[in-house]
Amino acid sequence: ARAGVREHYAAGVRALRRSGPFRALLGTFVLQALATGLMLAGAQYVATWVLRSEAAVELLFVALIAPALLAAPAWGVVARRIGKERAFRIASTVFALAALSILAALWAPGDWIYVPVGLAGIAYAGMQSLPMAMLPDVISHDERVSGPGHAGAFSGVWTAGETIGFALGATALSVILAMTGYVSSVAGQAVTQPDAAVTGIVVSFSVVPAALIALSLVTLARYPLRRHDVDTSVDASVDGIQSHGS
Repeated sequence: ARAGVREHYAAGVRALRRSGPFRALLGTFVLQALATGLMLAGAQYVATWVLRSEAAVELLFVALIAPALLAAPAWGVVARRIGKERAFRIASTVFALAALSILAALWAPGDWIYVPVGLAGIAYAGMQSLPMAMLPDVISHDERVSGPGHAGAFSGVWTAGETIGFALGATALSVILAMTGYVSSVAGQAVTQPDAAVTGIVVSFSVVPAALIALSLVTLARYPLRRHDVDTSVDASVDGIQSHGS
């Protein structure tokens, strides 16, 4: 069993080395998982120390997740019209701009924050669904180059990358809070946060995720597959099926 697990990891490493499109797409996805993981981890701190409302925790989650559930089909329509990678780039850019605008909460905290968070939620739907739709294209491309049978290796590395990205989001938040002097609350004791800690909370919910998304756009720019590459792949597979059938 251990040898099987080792071989599975080795196959994943080989897939990473072999496929440039996979490296670009995975790097983009992991950076974005880190950005969204950071925002999800920071929601409670923003509600408590910026909005000064415990109820705001649930509202922030709803504002981020509910639009994502509703907007996913719309991103599919956009992708069919302009291509998956272009739609993915637009979704990522919208998310980064929405997150960056939340920085204004440092000077004017208020309910307006739910608007950019909701916009980020709409973009988040595309950031989740579009790379998942691009992954089969990467696998098909690899099959044309290296032969079939590697889909499991790609999927395993993809899942691990997403898990690591989200986990690192919470870790990054802890580091930012520690650096800015955040004071942990103790039951029964009133705690006052230093201004630097509140600034750190807002920055970790806005500027840092936006910067991570901007970095992910750099890795996405290295993704080489376009619609005609994918269409060619589909045409080739159809031709192969037809010739095999005849």
